[in-house]
Amino acid sequence: MLEITPTTDVNLLTAYCKKCGKLPDPAFYLYIAKDRDVQLAAGLFEIFSDSVEVVFYHADETDPHLFDAILRAGLNYAAEHGIKTGRLPETFRQEHAERFHELNYPDWPEFDITNFFKKYKYCK
Repeated sequence: MLEITPTTDVNLLTAYCKKCGKLPDPAFYLYIAKDRDVQLAAGLFEIFSDSVEVVFYHADETDPHLFDAILRAGLNYAAEHGIKTGRLPETFRQEHAERFHELNYPDWPEFDITNFFKKYKYCK
């Protein structure tokens, strides 16, 4: 069964921060998608004073639905903690252009998270 959960594993968080040249600190959080004990995907997010940025995504497969689920989980976490603005940097968008195209995500790099959930209901 697929589970998407935040991880409290500091070593795993540190490893993902290092993959994208970041030093781990409390502003980062990581969501992991697992099927039983097999990790399928991971998404790293960074909270700023008034926004959250998707920093890194990794999966061995190209399934856009898994990508969508990880991003939604991370954005939902931020929204639940009072963050209203999500950011998808251009470099991140370019790196995952095929997934963004398949999901019909918004074209702008910064958006209101609540409006995103209302307008883009692609998650399965």
